[in-house]
Amino acid sequence: MSSSTLMPSPFASHLGTNYCPKDNELLEIRALLVEPTRRLQRLDDEIAELQKAIDKLAEERHILQTYVDGHKALVSPVRRLPLDIIQEIFVACIPTHRNCVMSASEAPVLLGRISSAWRAISLTMPRLWARLHIVEPPRGRYGVPNVLIDDKVTQRLDIMKMWLGRSGQCPLSISLQSGPDYDSPPATPTTSPTRSGQFLQELTLYAGRWQHIRVTALPFVIETIAHLTAVDVPMLKSAAFHPQLQFPPRVMNWEQFGFLGGPRLTSFSTTGNTFDPHSLPLRWNQLTQLTIGGPVWETSMTSQTLLQTLSQCNELRTCSLVVNDGRPSALSGPATESSQYALVELPFLHTFQLDCGSVPCTVLDRLSLPKLRDLTLHGVHSSLESFLGLCIHLEALSIDSNSFTKLTLQESLRALPPTMVHLTIRDIMHGTPDPIVASLDDDVLAVLTPAPGSAGADVPCPVLETLTITHCWFISDAALLRFVTERMPSPAAANETSDSASSTTSTLKRVDIQFNRLMTMDIMPSLTPFMEKGLDAEISYASFLTSHLSPWQGLGDVPAPSPWGFNGGW
Repeated sequence: MSSSTLMPSPFASHLGTNYCPKDNELLEIRALLVEPTRRLQRLDDEIAELQKAIDKLAEERHILQTYVDGHKALVSPVRRLPLDIIQEIFVACIPTHRNCVMSASEAPVLLGRISSAWRAISLTMPRLWARLHIVEPPRGRYGVPNVLIDDKVTQRLDIMKMWLGRSGQCPLSISLQSGPDYDSPPATPTTSPTRSGQFLQELTLYAGRWQHIRVTALPFVIETIAHLTAVDVPMLKSAAFHPQLQFPPRVMNWEQFGFLGGPRLTSFSTTGNTFDPHSLPLRWNQLTQLTIGGPVWETSMTSQTLLQTLSQCNELRTCSLVVNDGRPSALSGPATESSQYALVELPFLHTFQLDCGSVPCTVLDRLSLPKLRDLTLHGVHSSLESFLGLCIHLEALSIDSNSFTKLTLQESLRALPPTMVHLTIRDIMHGTPDPIVASLDDDVLAVLTPAPGSAGADVPCPVLETLTITHCWFISDAALLRFVTERMPSPAAANETSDSASSTTSTLKRVDIQFNRLMTMDIMPSLTPFMEKGLDAEISYASFLTSHLSPWQGLGDVPAPSPWGFNGGW
């Protein structure tokens, strides 16, 4: 009996339903299934026999495949690569944006686990081992016994020594992340060589090859290398020291760090709460990069201190600073308006980031940055109209909406130079969508939206390529659609000849808008023709159907929320 010869079932109308057969029907159903059940058993037996044959063939195939793959590996092109090419590939595998970590999941350790030949090559390349990020395990946290931490410290110290031993005589780039010792009383930090500072003390043995050093640790740990002089670090180009908060607070004795006055040091970074330009032995006139970071409320640098410092740094190329004019600074002396100082010109500065917190900062009014290309601002600022009018090379601007009033934000955007390529606005509302205090809305976006039919000098920011707005509250979908539509060529213009279309084709390449509200109009269908022409549009919306509407609230097994913002219950 085959499936094609099965007799029609008198119960066909009941199959797949909840019908309950009567007693006499049960006997009929059992009799009906006798022959099909026997046929099922025979088919199972045939399938089992065929499966045995398939398994035998599969095993034979596996043996043949292993044989073929092994011989193909012998003629693989990578085995014939010249040594210098392999070495260049290895170097290209090393991270460039940070130092290498002590992990087998990335180069250079990973390269040595591919084959014995590659391991031998990697071990003979000092350049692969000249960059290292070290993490000192913190003590007294998560209930981990100190004996286990001691073992981990010993292990990492041994790996660090082995790693740096493979670096030959190459200049070193080292970053050390040293965690606080939670077992030590706050006022009496442990200075035993078996505790905090052990890694940094060991690294001083390689100080003669330091090219880039970055240390995040408690102040007393960093001070263990204060005895070094400029002679001890002849290769040092950049130094970053980020002291961690300590209670009671401890002031860094920067005047002891004589090696910071080295003749090759061009980059320095530290935190605002320890920055003291009067005690730092830096050669300010040779710095090309200066970073003073950390929370604004912790910094002691005022506008006056900032301008005094920058007036000595006429070689700067990149600079990131925090300023706090909200409290008196012992470093600045008597309070003095920054406007009383002469204009400070930084003729080579191209990247500048400034955070002045919640107190208005007028530092930009006293700076001349003729080569500025990339500007990032946080905190409260007045209108940038005058400042931006002088930035004739500016290409990228990143600002916070709450840094301005609506009027000053519009004034600032109107003052953007025609060189502007990338614009980022973080629409920060301090957690409350109040339209009375909102500064970023349709009127502001209209400043960047060309008028219909405009061209040439009438187009604001004519070479703008990307617009990014995060946490956007009050720009409407319709206004965003107008912005994109007016900055992109019409279908008719796109089909014209290249000569005629060149005057109307926009440079807009990417629009990334993260709305902090629900969608009111789906504009993606209208953007599709532009996206087909190359526009990258990422538009997302928030959902307010949060967990407080979930019927699972109060239970321990609440399912994960869906992408649409609700859990399927009402």
